[in-house]
Amino acid sequence: DVIMVGEIRDSDTAKIAIEASLTGHLVLSTLHTNDAPSAVTRLVDMGVEPFLITSSVEAVVAQRLVRKICNRCKQPYTATEEDLYDLGVSPEDVEGVTFFKGSGCEDCGYSGYKGRLGIFEVFVVSDAVRDMILARAPSSVIFQQARDEGMLTLREDGWKKIVAGLTTIEEVVRETSE
Repeated sequence: DVIMVGEIRDSDTAKIAIEASLTGHLVLSTLHTNDAPSAVTRLVDMGVEPFLITSSVEAVVAQRLVRKICNRCKQPYTATEEDLYDLGVSPEDVEGVTFFKGSGCEDCGYSGYKGRLGIFEVFVVSDAVRDMILARAPSSVIFQQARDEGMLTLREDGWKKIVAGLTTIEEVVRETSE
């Protein structure tokens, strides 16, 4: 029994989704926030009581789509210090890493990109996080707890895909800058 709610935009929709979850249904929906842990405070801002959130939300996934480097015209390049700074990494962090860009070809419409790829942030609502939600902790505190528990940020997942040669620094920075 799965219920898909197109998008939670208002208090009424949020409360209906929570109620459906509390009756044992798996509820999947979308909610616009900057990161996965902020979904909790967004629901509270919509009027959902924290005890209902802790009883019904198991995990939140944030996602962004980045363009994939075209395999036909993919070429190695040396990232500039500015590129690395924008991404939040130092030259020492990238020793031995080969970066790629598409040079542009007929196959990709001369853009250097073909297709899209997801980058993800998976926030699991642990017991410690549940306690924070009940205490109405700010999203920054909940975010830090999730990080302490091993959550990778969108940018960190993007970094993995850069290192794998699937996308570019520019794409990850563009999609993860607030």
